[in-house]
Amino acid sequence: MRRVVRLIVGGLLMGVANLIPGVSGGTMILAVGIYNEFIESVAEVTALRFRFRTIVFLGIVGSSAAVSVVSLSGVILFLLFHHSSSMFALFIGLTLGGAPLLYRSVCPVRGRCIIAVAAGIALMAGIAALKTGTTMPHNMVIDLFSGVAGAVTMILPGISGSYILLVLGQYDRVIGSIDDLRRMNLGSLWVLVPFGLGAAGGLAALSNALKHLLHHYEKVTIGFLLGMLLGSVLGLWPWGQRPTEKILEKRSLAELVDFADRNEIALADPLDHEACVAQIQADWKPRSIRSIGAIPRDQLAVSAAFLVLGLVITTLLGRLGRGESEPGLNGDTP
Repeated sequence: MRRVVRLIVGGLLMGVANLIPGVSGGTMILAVGIYNEFIESVAEVTALRFRFRTIVFLGIVGSSAAVSVVSLSGVILFLLFHHSSSMFALFIGLTLGGAPLLYRSVCPVRGRCIIAVAAGIALMAGIAALKTGTTMPHNMVIDLFSGVAGAVTMILPGISGSYILLVLGQYDRVIGSIDDLRRMNLGSLWVLVPFGLGAAGGLAALSNALKHLLHHYEKVTIGFLLGMLLGSVLGLWPWGQRPTEKILEKRSLAELVDFADRNEIALADPLDHEACVAQIQADWKPRSIRSIGAIPRDQLAVSAAFLVLGLVITTLLGRLGRGESEPGLNGDTP
């Protein structure tokens, strides 16, 4: 029963994490001590080797993850609209809380690991820079590619699949479509079917490669993942995040008008929902995105509290899974 509970908790946390930009689903299942078995099981199934134990394991973890994704997608969109800075601060805390877990797996740190960490940070810094200057189109080809990228990063500890979707401009489109499907809007399948096909293909392609890397180059691989985790916070600055189209579409007209008023956006047609969404995006000018000193102290205190909360949550999860996941991801002595 303890094992079943661990699998359910791991799946639920993995699902929640994959809704949150910057938080790694792989880190969550690593934290509860089922990461290595998850990779082994996915590799077995994608190689068409089916065992009852493997099917049950993936069934429990996968169904738990699906429940959390479907049930919480609308909640995440709501919180990102009404409490953006607090949520992004929480994302940073949850992300950084996974760093000690990965660090313990590469100790003692040697030269190759340091280079791998630096390479991971540099890669995420480049992705963060890309996020600020690139707008991806919305079509089925991009949805397919997003599924591949999201699945590949979803199961890597230290890398957030939802963060990569955010960079590609597909995050709100995907979770908004999941929320639409929950409301029985079948039009969302035009987004979710190609995304799901890409995700399945990406997961199948990565699982065996990752299994090989973790078995033969574990410390360097984890060092690179640790660098990516540390670098991912560069794109999660809590203040001044632009509200995305799907987040705005989910809000009522009254909420949009109030939001525009609070952010000093003069709406030309406050009675047209679609026009309000377009104008808020076009006229969005965050008031304080660079200087912490310009942020009101109460907002700063609340954001700091949520950041600490995120650190505490991930740290406690790391302690929960420490007995199974340490000292190395494969159970080998570092």
